[in-house]
Amino acid sequence: MSIIGHRIRAVAVAGVLCVGLSRSGVAQNAVTSDGVPIETVNMGEFRAKEPAKAPIAKSETKGRAPSTDATWVPGFWNLQADPNTGSRAGWVWVGGKWHTPPARHVRWVRAHWGWSDEWWHWIPGHWAQL
Repeated sequence: MSIIGHRIRAVAVAGVLCVGLSRSGVAQNAVTSDGVPIETVNMGEFRAKEPAKAPIAKSETKGRAPSTDATWVPGFWNLQADPNTGSRAGWVWVGGKWHTPPARHVRWVRAHWGWSDEWWHWIPGHWAQL
């Protein structure tokens, strides 16, 4: 291979690497089914200029509580990234189930959008102090 061929190949490889690195170093964009663009800041953090609506909740049957301490956490649509690519946010159904709260005097807070720093941020469901 000629010297020019080696240089062209080296520039092409460097270009591909730069594109890959630049895409992994910035927020990835996705658009939900209702047309709202969402940025994936990292694997668990999403933000948007307007909150996207989750699909309609699925119907569930609670069943019997496994203990008197158990609290029913209803199913919900959670916004998640594709674990293989780290991008392309999408809605994933998390089925409801009985949980024993991790501490006394806590309550379950449903997943929701919260406003901060000029963006809507997706806040996953979590336990919070009363």
